[in-house]
Amino acid sequence: MRRSAALSVFVAAVLSAGCVSRPAPRVTFLNDGVLKSPTAQDAENYCRNFGAPMRFLSAEGSEVPAAQVPAGPVVYRCD
Repeated sequence: MRRSAALSVFVAAVLSAGCVSRPAPRVTFLNDGVLKSPTAQDAENYCRNFGAPMRFLSAEGSEVPAAQVPAGPVVYRCD
């Protein structure tokens, strides 16, 4: 009985440590699938969770793609 209890506590601790150690991507949901993140790297990490391609938008509320990867906060879609 003690071995199984100790094993279950150990497994629970390992699983929770795995969940806690990964940082959550910083994402703000704006509207209709448009997202905003503080950096392009955060945006790429968020879209990578779903395996979805992403495209940067030129401004909030705009569907016009950005010409290049913006510096600083980015507005994007995970398609």
